[in-house]
Amino acid sequence: MKLTIKTISGILLVIIGFGVIAGLAFPALTDPKNAGRSEDRRIVDFPFLKEESAELVLVYFGYVGCTRVCTPALNELADIYREMETKEFKRIPSVWFVNMTPEMDPLSVQSWAEHFDKRFKSYAPSQNELNEMVQTLNLVYTNMGVEAEHMPYAYLIRKQAQGYELVYIYTSSPYNRSLILEDIGVLQ
Repeated sequence: MKLTIKTISGILLVIIGFGVIAGLAFPALTDPKNAGRSEDRRIVDFPFLKEESAELVLVYFGYVGCTRVCTPALNELADIYREMETKEFKRIPSVWFVNMTPEMDPLSVQSWAEHFDKRFKSYAPSQNELNEMVQTLNLVYTNMGVEAEHMPYAYLIRKQAQGYELVYIYTSSPYNRSLILEDIGVLQ
């Protein structure tokens, strides 16, 4: 089969076209620096934020005792927290662990969060509160089986005059640590 210049040019144009489309549809493929982060600006009104005074808050939703998803994610958040201290950030965000098993003993939830870092805060929501948070953030989880399935997302929330605003959702596992640190530094 003889390939002409016209055929080769056509094939190259198709390949370039697919590359451009993929780059527009999936910006993380063309900009790996932002891989693992989704920008999502909206006001969130969660009960545990009512008493919060920090300007920035990192929130993680999980389960007490979850070893497959929560333990690695919370260990990473603890490492990121310590790195912010080492780099002498002006304001270090509060880190909240929100338990997705409703009506659980708050002391058990706090003990689990403090296992990763003594300064981590926790919240044990009621079923109604959890339902509201799930709907607000479109959380995906199931509590069927021995260990519940859920996404290891972390949510960066910033205090505004009208309340707290969701800014970024970190979706990669492991987290893009440098991106999280950069985002927190910029938002300071």
